[in-house]
Amino acid sequence: RMEERKRAVIREGDPMAMYAWKKQQEKEESERKASSNGKGGAGVAVVPRRPVYKGPQPKPNRYGLRPGYRWDGIDRGNGFEDRVLETLHSKGRKKEEAYKWSSADM
Repeated sequence: RMEERKRAVIREGDPMAMYAWKKQQEKEESERKASSNGKGGAGVAVVPRRPVYKGPQPKPNRYGLRPGYRWDGIDRGNGFEDRVLETLHSKGRKKEEAYKWSSADM
């Protein structure tokens, strides 16, 4: 994909730039026509969706990342992520408890 993107860039001073530009325009036009055939969506390009993970709910992680679509559901970590999340939650719980104790007499 990266190589395709690099090849698609039209650079100044390129002797084949005009040919590449025309070819790119034709490709975009044919894609527009194909996406609007029979759908009634004039000029709306259909973007292919990436596959997503369809399995049991994974454990939360500190960055909120979803697992890849090929993940088999087995956690092969060493437990570091669990410890980090536990300390974050315990800090919040301790602060909340301290606040409740300090404002209990009011």
